[in-house]
Amino acid sequence: MQQILEDLKRRYANGHLAMKLIYINVIIYIVVALLGSISPFNIVEHLSLNDNFESLLKKPWSIVTYMFLHNGFFHLLFNMIMLYIMGEFFYRYFGDKAFARFYFIGGICGGILFMLFYLLLESLNLSATINKTMLIGASAAIYSVLFAMVAYQPDLKVRLFFFSQPIKLLHVAIGFIALGFIMSAENLGGNISHVGGALFGYFYMKKFERGNTLLSDFQDKLSNLFKKRPSKSTFKTDDKPPRDDYDYADWKKKNEDKTNRILEKISRSGYSSLTASEKEFLFKQGKGK
Repeated sequence: MQQILEDLKRRYANGHLAMKLIYINVIIYIVVALLGSISPFNIVEHLSLNDNFESLLKKPWSIVTYMFLHNGFFHLLFNMIMLYIMGEFFYRYFGDKAFARFYFIGGICGGILFMLFYLLLESLNLSATINKTMLIGASAAIYSVLFAMVAYQPDLKVRLFFFSQPIKLLHVAIGFIALGFIMSAENLGGNISHVGGALFGYFYMKKFERGNTLLSDFQDKLSNLFKKRPSKSTFKTDDKPPRDDYDYADWKKKNEDKTNRILEKISRSGYSSLTASEKEFLFKQGKGK
């Protein structure tokens, strides 16, 4: 048992953000389930996102915490499988910072559209026709990442079970959105949040490709929540290489990955799209530092 825990801790520490989020979501699901069985305190009610802005003022954290709650094992399982698959696609081209930006802000946009939808119904005196609900689940954030990849690789084809021919990722993504409305029509608010995440992911990727740094400071703060605090012996990717062979191999891989991402960005958007830190890093790499 001890060995299993150590292995899980090592995988968490060395994994990218998408993998960390899977661990965190599973742990939160287990904790919430245990608390629900032994305590009268309804933690889901306090962490989920309600369908009105007045409630958001009372619990502002819910615009983020709702993404970490799930309604049952299969809800969690489907979302975590999707998160893993989309993480594998996303990390072929981008890193943790970009993933955090699309995931968290896409999830927030999904939550905002969810509340705006019910606000619109109320203004049209139609709120009585729709069951009010609370929003939980990582789906909107995952759809943001999915549609970001659609925007970045519009002709990318993937293979699915029961289909002999590969299908465009765009068609798969739209199919998932439509399937949600068809199979879970009663969860209209949740489906609307999926659209909100998808819209953010798609249109922000179009700007992101051109080197747009909007929201980067906000994203940095969110992603830093999941980073291990550096110790005195920790090095940065552009520091001098460490003496230890294992650390040197890790340092070299990180530098190569970062260099490849910068070169990919240049091929997409030109050298002028690079940030000052990216230009400095590339210059140092060219000098062999």
